[in-house]
Amino acid sequence: MDLPAAPFRLDAVTPPRPPSPPIGDDGIREALLRPVASPSLAEIFHGARRVLVVVSDATRTTGCDRYLPPLIDHVRAASRAEIRFAVASGIHRRPTPQDVDSILGPRLAAGHEIILHDPDDRSALEELGRTRAGTPVAIHAAVREQDRIVLTGAVGFHYYAGFSGGRKALVPGLASRATVTANHLRALRTDGTRHPLARAGRLGGNPVHLDMTDGASLVGPHLLINSVLGEDGGIERLWVGHWRRAHEAACRYVRAARSVKVRPRDLVVASAGGEPTDINLIQAHKAFEAGVAAVKPGGTFVLVARCREKAGHSDFLPFFRHGCEEAMVKALKSDFRVYRQTALSWFLKARRCRLILVSGLAADTVRLLGAEPARDLEEAFRLAIGTVRAGSRGWVLAHGSRLLIEGDARA
Repeated sequence: MDLPAAPFRLDAVTPPRPPSPPIGDDGIREALLRPVASPSLAEIFHGARRVLVVVSDATRTTGCDRYLPPLIDHVRAASRAEIRFAVASGIHRRPTPQDVDSILGPRLAAGHEIILHDPDDRSALEELGRTRAGTPVAIHAAVREQDRIVLTGAVGFHYYAGFSGGRKALVPGLASRATVTANHLRALRTDGTRHPLARAGRLGGNPVHLDMTDGASLVGPHLLINSVLGEDGGIERLWVGHWRRAHEAACRYVRAARSVKVRPRDLVVASAGGEPTDINLIQAHKAFEAGVAAVKPGGTFVLVARCREKAGHSDFLPFFRHGCEEAMVKALKSDFRVYRQTALSWFLKARRCRLILVSGLAADTVRLLGAEPARDLEEAFRLAIGTVRAGSRGWVLAHGSRLLIEGDARA
């Protein structure tokens, strides 16, 4: 994020550990040869007939185009299996052919069968049972047709599931809308407020994470490959191994490397990080969520997110028309929908600060969000000067959702 001249003293929020250089092809091969808490890949794929590799959709960058070719080499060396790919789009929009090419690379996309998930197509879903919390689990039927299942993804902070990656490839990735809705409802208490353990950086006791894990256990994946990406999008670390234990190891790494305690300031400038993390408001919300702890109550938060695909879901923007927390909570309790919850979360954060949104959205849309529109950062800074004194100190988050910001008056 390039900053124009500003009348404020802005400091970058940096992770506690310096970023590691991206691992090369040798590092990827080494990770595949040393799986965590798992048999070797040769043992896993020996005698396999049908292998399903689950990949994230275009709203996630994972680096899978780097490690899938050597993974396929391992499968080919151990078996004559048919390899298929399933795009874990959950309740996001259906992936386009261009999306699939960008995820896998044109060569892999053209050479294999690609399964596109539809959470509302009952004929393509299979009921597997219920989680301990009672969530009905229906997963794409292709999962049950395979004798080896590989989950892929990237691990970062998630504002109510704790971390992305791991079990999320299946729930919500390949789950029915009813499963996704019931799972996400675990983030709320009976009064409609957020469960205190359903938060970024938390797995222990997190009801959403535990429910997702229960759902994935009903499938029983055979292997997980999860990356942690650096700021340039390169693979910083790669975890291969048991679908739960390797993911937990990656989460521990991310928590240690990217949790930052800061003293809240009057101004925060946060970028959602460019595509795909600013592709729509639902994705951009993650940067707002991550950075809001760094701004003082009543302070100014400047969020930079292009939002090329606007809201990201038809449930999101209309929910703001309720206009107050009480009405939103009442509506959410009577008719829970996943992105209504996201809208409520945005609304509550926008109420505790002055939000300026630099985006490609229409001004009326931005105002509906409780924000002030700005065409660029220069205009945003001119607006901010109305409430932030010249010379005041502020924080800059170049890739807002990559860090876990924890407010600390002693920092």
